[in-house]
Amino acid sequence: MSIRGVVCAINRTARHIERDQQRRARVAAQQYKLLQKQQAIQDAAQAVREYEEYVSVLKTVHCDCSDPVDWSAMQHENPPTAPVVTDERERTAQHKLDTYQPSFLDKLFKLGPGKIRRLEEAVYKARQQDEQLFKDRQADYQKQYEDWQDRQELARLVLAKDSDVYGQVIDAFAPFESISQLGSRLEFTFTSDHIEVDLHVNSANVIPDFTVSQLASGKLSRKAVSASKFNELYQDYVCSCLLRIAREVQAHLPVSQVVVHAIGESLNSATGLLEKPILVSAAMPRVTLERINFAVIDPSDSMRNFNHTMKFTKTGGFQPVERVGLAAPIPYPKKR
Repeated sequence: MSIRGVVCAINRTARHIERDQQRRARVAAQQYKLLQKQQAIQDAAQAVREYEEYVSVLKTVHCDCSDPVDWSAMQHENPPTAPVVTDERERTAQHKLDTYQPSFLDKLFKLGPGKIRRLEEAVYKARQQDEQLFKDRQADYQKQYEDWQDRQELARLVLAKDSDVYGQVIDAFAPFESISQLGSRLEFTFTSDHIEVDLHVNSANVIPDFTVSQLASGKLSRKAVSASKFNELYQDYVCSCLLRIAREVQAHLPVSQVVVHAIGESLNSATGLLEKPILVSAAMPRVTLERINFAVIDPSDSMRNFNHTMKFTKTGGFQPVERVGLAAPIPYPKKR
């Protein structure tokens, strides 16, 4: 079985369903594309709600995260129980044959021999059914056992910090679907105990350069957004994505740190060439991420928790920065 097959088996066992944040991101992205195209909008109030929902999704990408994969528990999972041969159907049929007593009518019309023959045939059929049932259970057991072996091997490789398998795990679990729906793509560099991620963001396709509102007449009004509002939303979105990436990686892999670099795209007015500067770079240790209440943070402000580089102003937006390297966790005050 491939790693993807193992992951599918894990997800079936966990009854994995689309998370609410993924659904919100998917729906919001679809509705935003309609607004971008300025298609005829019948319900202005609904359009405003959908716009606000989309903006909310951009700022809360970090709030959702997959459940952690417990590789240790997987490695200690007991093998499936082998089936045992059963003759329950045959014994039931045999009992009916052994306890058959001809009735008065059976004797009067000489029906006994025919009934005995049919009971004997029933015993034979029951034996065949028992044999087929065992074969079916044996085949099912063999499949379960092979799946169990595959899970054992995958857990062994992951817990041994085999970086060669990390990328396959990420590809198979596909935890970044909602981010890709919002217009970003990722590139990974894997080592045994930390992962480096390049996040390519495209503000032109993701961040609205307009706002919408409903006029007193009931019609939809669309206006250009100010540069400061655009930049603030872009900053929150980028930082929210950085947090989400670090959380997802550490939910799926036993690494102590994730280093994420957000890469933008801008036109160099001096050369006329497109450049791809680093907008934000942050080293995020597991111990630090585990202490953050993601439901209430401001994603941009949260970068202060990490060793990071970011130059940003409301009027000018992001300025190019250097990549950060690995960093030790930021110490927290001891509890008294």
